[in-house]
Amino acid sequence: MGALIALMNALGTALVLLIMLVILADVLGRFLFANPLEGTAEIVAMSIAAIVFLQFPSTLRAGRVINTDAFLAWVARRSVRAEQWLLGAYHALGAAMFTVVCLHVRPLLAGAWEGNEFYGNIGVFTFPKWPVFAVITFGSGVMAVQYLALAWAHARAGARGERLMTIDPATRVLS
Repeated sequence: MGALIALMNALGTALVLLIMLVILADVLGRFLFANPLEGTAEIVAMSIAAIVFLQFPSTLRAGRVINTDAFLAWVARRSVRAEQWLLGAYHALGAAMFTVVCLHVRPLLAGAWEGNEFYGNIGVFTFPKWPVFAVITFGSGVMAVQYLALAWAHARAGARGERLMTIDPATRVLS
């Protein structure tokens, strides 16, 4: 699972670099030739959704998903077991939510594929919708599996009375 998530993260980073090049080409085209790059807005909009779903599993795996941790810190001071079980429940809920996203977007992917749907304007710039829906569907599925793995790991750590991972509150980095 770690290799897949690392590959997804690398693809997301490559997409960020691609967006930067597209925006640079658009700006230079406008400034130097009074001719902007067609489809820049569509490319950027599609890429942002893809980047989020490619890089979110890596963020979760590293323990860097934004959350409110005041209640969790309060529970942790009283009981490591309760903290880990609460984190297990939190991650199980995350798995359920991303399963719902995956199941909801999958029919959109099928419809975009079968209906030959696209972004943009005919004759100017078009791009098929299915690759974006495919990345969202796949990324949601990977997120659900990663959340489920963390839920199980936290539940096991709670049963042992141990902390699965420690995050430095000052830097929000695993220590």
